[in-house]
Amino acid sequence: MNAKFLLPQHYELVSAYPIIIFSFCLFPLLILSSIKKISLKGFKTPDELLSIDSSLILRGIAAIIVMIHHYSLRMVNPSKMYYFWHTGYIAVFIFFFLSGYASFTQLKRKGDTFWNKYFINRFLRLLIPFVIINTIASIFYLPSPIMYLKAMISLKRILGNESEWIIIWFLAAILFFTILFWASFRFVKEEKYALIIFLLGSVAYAAVNIFVLHHNNFWFNTTPAFFTGIMYARFKPIISDFLNRTKIFLLPLAAIFAAALFFLTTKGYQHWSIQMLCGEFILILVIFFDEYAVLRSVILKRIGIASWELFLIHPLIYSIYYSVCKDRYGISGIVCIILSIVSGILINLFDDFIFSALKRIVIR
Repeated sequence: MNAKFLLPQHYELVSAYPIIIFSFCLFPLLILSSIKKISLKGFKTPDELLSIDSSLILRGIAAIIVMIHHYSLRMVNPSKMYYFWHTGYIAVFIFFFLSGYASFTQLKRKGDTFWNKYFINRFLRLLIPFVIINTIASIFYLPSPIMYLKAMISLKRILGNESEWIIIWFLAAILFFTILFWASFRFVKEEKYALIIFLLGSVAYAAVNIFVLHHNNFWFNTTPAFFTGIMYARFKPIISDFLNRTKIFLLPLAAIFAAALFFLTTKGYQHWSIQMLCGEFILILVIFFDEYAVLRSVILKRIGIASWELFLIHPLIYSIYYSVCKDRYGISGIVCIILSIVSGILINLFDDFIFSALKRIVIR
């Protein structure tokens, strides 16, 4: 490598207050501003629950949480931002939940035509941004051609020297569950057996990561949410009816358990089982939130559309910024997040252009 960039935990700010205000005040206000109607009367029809717009807004919220989370990990003196050290897996829970929900919903809507060009569409949507952003990274890190090809083939980010490469675990997980979804629902006509196969595959994925590969928690602690999303899509009317009948008791209980489990994670109890339980209780709150609120936000929707590009580009933006700039007013964290959002959206627009062009050539 011929370029040098700062590693995590090297980001010093003159003051942490600007990023604290952004994370604990401005960001929550952005979420609140997206709520156009709220009522505990359950006014939505099953088709209106977790609509495309709502799903994209939730993706946008999760994407910002991930960016704040990764920035807080890089702060030398995190102060109150320490609490965002423990929010990354929660955001990824939402991503996997929405992916499972969308996959099953589209399958039920389209039937067998859903499988037409299934892998080509999904792999291109995942890999085009990866290739583009890794290529952008190579401009700054200047790897050798062999190192560049090795990173592309092994699905690794180009970050600094070879010892700094980070496996895109999320990409690997999404690819696995894309294949598992196909294997479970493409050939098995009995839906209950397909669900069982997918559940067993999910358990096997976690077991291999825990006991064979000995991966860190983040490789597997959020993946059960994909199955949760499928189950919600499958039984949405039943679940919606149950929530409306038990909301007086279930909503506060879910909030208490989610808060208690999250508090445990901030006190050092980072076992994957605690994180999984916390994530599932938070998904109950997300479902309640969608059940009783109408969401509209152009900003969060646009961020949600570009969430995959944002996930890939924001660590590079952070490193580049802190390699060439010094924090003078304490606003570097906010600047980094805004630059990441703008860059991710622009790359997403370029990705759409590339995908459309390839679609005309490859997907006929």
